[in-house]
Amino acid sequence: MGVWRFYGGRSYTPDGRLVENPEWMLSVLSDCDRVVHLRPQDIILPGFADFHVHLASPAHSLGVLPRQLLATGVLVAGDAGTEGWRTVSRAATSEGLRIKRWLSLLPDGLSRYPMVTRFPGLTDDDWIHWQSLLKERRSEILGVKIRLGQIDEADDVQLLTQGLDLARTLNLPLMVHVTGAFIHPVTVLNALRPGDVVTHVYHGRRGALAGSYVMEALTAAIHKGVWLDLGHGANHFSWQSFRRLTAHQVLPDTISTDMTQRTWRRAPVYDMAHLCSKLWAGGLSWTAIYRAVVTSPLKYLGLRLPADSAVVLRYRPERVEYPDAEGEVVAAVGVWRPRYIIAHGHVLPAREGF
Repeated sequence: MGVWRFYGGRSYTPDGRLVENPEWMLSVLSDCDRVVHLRPQDIILPGFADFHVHLASPAHSLGVLPRQLLATGVLVAGDAGTEGWRTVSRAATSEGLRIKRWLSLLPDGLSRYPMVTRFPGLTDDDWIHWQSLLKERRSEILGVKIRLGQIDEADDVQLLTQGLDLARTLNLPLMVHVTGAFIHPVTVLNALRPGDVVTHVYHGRRGALAGSYVMEALTAAIHKGVWLDLGHGANHFSWQSFRRLTAHQVLPDTISTDMTQRTWRRAPVYDMAHLCSKLWAGGLSWTAIYRAVVTSPLKYLGLRLPADSAVVLRYRPERVEYPDAEGEVVAAVGVWRPRYIIAHGHVLPAREGF
């Protein structure tokens, strides 16, 4: 065992304030001790918690591998409905990544993606299967995930109605994908309960939440305890929606990548550090970012970041373009990239470029 000591830079207090770092000490799985003197602007995080990703498994090749996430400093993750309730038994091993899973209300989850399928509804036997599955794997299963906007209004109504009924019966939260929803967003927001999650909150497509006619219902949902997840992905972020909502102090509870192999190390997502850089360039403070990539997702998932782990971010001045899904590009003069990544005591190579 060795010890790494980081001096300088900035780190966070337990209440989320960014302060000068006197010393950050980690045990590493090597015999080499090291002292690292950081630049004053460097930021030390205990690791990232990505609330909404898609993980690869024997049944699904669209997701990323746990080791890929670990290599970017993501140490805790929530799989957002890649697995359905028929396929979760074939879920991938975690490889050291700490995971909770939202199970899709579609029996086979995203196994047929990008093809979309109509929700067949739940039979009495299906309800029994859900109850048995929850009894066996309660520590792993976080909640129920539904994807609105895939087929038509009738499909959306059935998904929302049965998703809410199932989640209430099993005492689980419901995560609702709202991009392109055929149901009016006010109807969706009014139906949700405390602890339920709206994901893709800043999307700019059919059913966007940024319209003035939605603000009253959105504010009421926030006050009753509905969580707002960014869920960036390839198609779910609009700069216009982001500006409109953050101007009303509608901030994300969780900043998540919605990562798949399609967006792994590719535009517009790349990885969590790039997404944090994008939102910082868009006006979010590092205090708000820290809350949404560390404090809040860990609280919701009921998980802890592993000991002997850290991510050191360094600002790299260069022209960077941050596109949304609607064709707007915000240009910035720099990006934050991992300089050091240590996960479970393993020192990982930090890839500063894309």
